Amino acid sequence: MSGRRDVLGRGLRACLAPFLVIGVAACTTASTPSPSSVRPPAGLPALQVVIADAVPPYAWSEGDRFVGLEVDFANELAAALGRPIRFEAVDFGEVFGRVVDGRADLAMAGLTVTPAREVQMAFSEPYVHSGFLALVRREDADRYPTPESVASRAQAIGVVKGTTGERWANQRVRSSAIMTYPTAEAAVDELRTRRIDAIVHDAPVLIWFASRDEANLAPVMQLIGDEPLAWAMPRTDDALRQQVNAVLARWRSDGTRDRILARWLPYWQRLESAERAR
Repeated sequence: MSGRRDVLGRGLRACLAPFLVIGVAACTTASTPSPSSVRPPAGLPALQVVIADAVPPYAWSEGDRFVGLEVDFANELAAALGRPIRFEAVDFGEVFGRVVDGRADLAMAGLTVTPAREVQMAFSEPYVHSGFLALVRREDADRYPTPESVASRAQAIGVVKGTTGERWANQRVRSSAIMTYPTAEAAVDELRTRRIDAIVHDAPVLIWFASRDEANLAPVMQLIGDEPLAWAMPRTDDALRQQVNAVLARWRSDGTRDRILARWLPYWQRLESAERAR
């Protein structure tokens, strides 16, 4: 993600408000088949997919199954490739290592394509363009109308370790303390208990948390950065990258991509419209 700022237009700001409610309905009622229910032809190697543990709306567990945007994409992809699937859920900071050392075929975890990451891993074509936001307590929303006001006025800003939000904060924030957390949920807990004043993180994740607690949490509705989200894989597996891109191209034509995105990110077209208008 670059350090450039992208501002959600007036229409996007208005449209996102109802999606704070719609998003929680999608995330709490949708489910996906367990990996064992996907039964492609025998004899093909399992597609080893690493996901970030407990990062809604991308992936989290409900009982004995994983659910979320990336889980739906992974199951559809495995079926399209005719391969069984095996998930591994790890902390976000461990996702990249699984791909770099070859323990996973794919990382599907709401990953932003950056030049630094492309040195270590190959990426598919982006499946959606997004950005990141700041999240504050609702009572403080008037104090923080823009990302710049967060960067200049907040005494302590929370970020998730290893993310592009952390990089933005390190580049742009000068007078505030930057507190790193292993997960967005941990940062949100600290925001609620007033240990930090704001969080900078992926827009889909922060909007999901805001939709769960509208009375106390408010996103600063100005989209920061350009975040093409894609799937990572070992640089040595060019055949898999070509196969994944071919499936993704077909999904763009037949509506599969749009259907899955709409299930978990009801506002995704608004985010991409903001990117195109930049």
